[in-house]
Amino acid sequence: MGGVSAALVWGVVLLCVFGAVVFWRASLAGFFWDALVPLQHFRSALGASDTTRLQAELASTTAHVADRDALYKENIELKARLGRDAGVQTILGGVIMRPPGIPYDTLIIDAGVAEGVAAGQLVYAGGTSLIGTVGQAYAHTARVVLFSTAGETYDVLLKGSVPLTMQGQGGGSFVGQVPAGTPVAAGDTLVFPGVASGFAGIVVKVDARQAESFQTVYARLPVDPLTLRYVEVRK
Repeated sequence: MGGVSAALVWGVVLLCVFGAVVFWRASLAGFFWDALVPLQHFRSALGASDTTRLQAELASTTAHVADRDALYKENIELKARLGRDAGVQTILGGVIMRPPGIPYDTLIIDAGVAEGVAAGQLVYAGGTSLIGTVGQAYAHTARVVLFSTAGETYDVLLKGSVPLTMQGQGGGSFVGQVPAGTPVAAGDTLVFPGVASGFAGIVVKVDARQAESFQTVYARLPVDPLTLRYVEVRK
């Protein structure tokens, strides 16, 4: 009987130990799960936040493009009604050479004299984005000189109203100066004056120093010339 009682006692002890281990493991798993749940919720919320932000940016960009296209069409219609039709013949040219195969801030296109291209004609990246002029026209090709070519200068309007002279720095960028206190910030636009005006560039940085009479404006072309496949030559 003593042996049976001892075995019974040991059985109860082992059962209690096993139960304790099971309970401890369940509690530990519950602890880790409770700790992970907030992290999972945070990760899900962060992913949803990023998705919402990207969707908002895409919607904003789409709206800006649509608004710009609408204003461009309205501009052309108004000029036509007032006898100042800015519509011109456009020659499509494919970009067949670009840097670094040729000097920076130049392009070679597959349209030339035979297609109606001539030196001095304006070159657009599409729509109203003006990027340069035809430097030389050959039989069936032409060399386009971008406005950002080092040493090239031209007059633009900052935000459509403030006169500004820009100078090319190469690599699709240029620089100019405006009087201190002139409202200007990164993202502001540059346009060419005149009836057939064009979108010339975007301000990327403003260097305004205390006690200086002018602030320096750094800008870039409206598009990356290295990614262009086609351009439009306006006659």
